Amino acid sequence: MSRLRPELSTTTGPVTVSNGTAYLCVLNAVRSRPGLIHGRLTSWGEYCAIGSYFHVEPNAVLPSVLIDEIAAVNDSLPTATSRQRKQVVVRWLRWKLTSLGMPGYASRKRVSK
Repeated sequence: MSRLRPELSTTTGPVTVSNGTAYLCVLNAVRSRPGLIHGRLTSWGEYCAIGSYFHVEPNAVLPSVLIDEIAAVNDSLPTATSRQRKQVVVRWLRWKLTSLGMPGYASRKRVSK
């Protein structure tokens, strides 16, 4: 069971995605949302980063360590707006993918003219 998202149930089945694939799936789900909520999976049709992923893939399974890691980043900004929270989570997921050896997700430096 996830420490930060206790409403998730545990399963003994195989983990469907892990490592870079899981982070990429969560990134794609987060990008499809206008913003992210704080502190829970879902509330009135809005979702946190993990809730966004489970909204897209309702039968998926993720390792609890990964859920807690992403939820900690999502919840690290309790006073931020949902759009600001989304920006931080997307930036962090891109950094995580880059650190796992997926260089296509590195932030590009802006070139001023």
